[in-house]
Amino acid sequence: MKFTTEQILDLYREQAAKHGDGGTSTIQDIRTRVLEIEALAAHLSDGEKVLEVGCGNGFVAEELVKLFSIDLDAFDFSPDMIEIAQKRKIENAKGHVSYAVNDVLKLDADGLYDTVLSERCIQNLVSWDDQKVALENIVRALKPGGQYVMLESFWTGLNNLNEARGELDLEEIPESWHNLFFDEDKTIAEMERLGCSYVDQNPFLSGYYFGSRVLLPALMPKGKKVTSNSRLNDYFSALPPAGDFCPMKIVRFRKN
Repeated sequence: MKFTTEQILDLYREQAAKHGDGGTSTIQDIRTRVLEIEALAAHLSDGEKVLEVGCGNGFVAEELVKLFSIDLDAFDFSPDMIEIAQKRKIENAKGHVSYAVNDVLKLDADGLYDTVLSERCIQNLVSWDDQKVALENIVRALKPGGQYVMLESFWTGLNNLNEARGELDLEEIPESWHNLFFDEDKTIAEMERLGCSYVDQNPFLSGYYFGSRVLLPALMPKGKKVTSNSRLNDYFSALPPAGDFCPMKIVRFRKN
């Protein structure tokens, strides 16, 4: 086993203490967070009943109910994160959000939701077997015709990114220690087995990652450290998402 559930809880306890209710919790590059919210919002509509699996400190959920008149249930496995989320004072919300501690492996909902979102959550489960249980529970929670917006990390994008880096003699970027990235074909096959059709995918971070993880380190003067705070990343984050050069992307499914 690459990591344990206890290590994940410890990690997010540390994240909660360090970042509080900020948008940098679990993702230190705020540009990535902004792009994630924009990408998720593209798949929501007013009037929907929505579930967010792995909501962290509630930052994304707060932004979504400001944008849409939705009824949003949001949960996370980390009590420390939910404690922060439940203290949020959301002003000018169009929709409503409720936060709770829950475990996607024990999710017990039957046909309740128009849309289920996950955002870098299912990749924190310790095995493919656990991930399959999570996917099955998510599918069961969807109404017939409902959609699963799966914002998780896939090997396809990381392999493409590292191939591009290799051409410039840059070191490979490894899979994060606390993640199990998804095999794209295997995931699509599993979702089809569970009664869902593959709809489309959006590698919305591809341009930004190609700029910030390939071009920036290649351009940086020798010996100078590359950081996400680089002013150049303001430009790279506005690049169109050409290709598939980031492990994180949205893969979308619809329940038959």
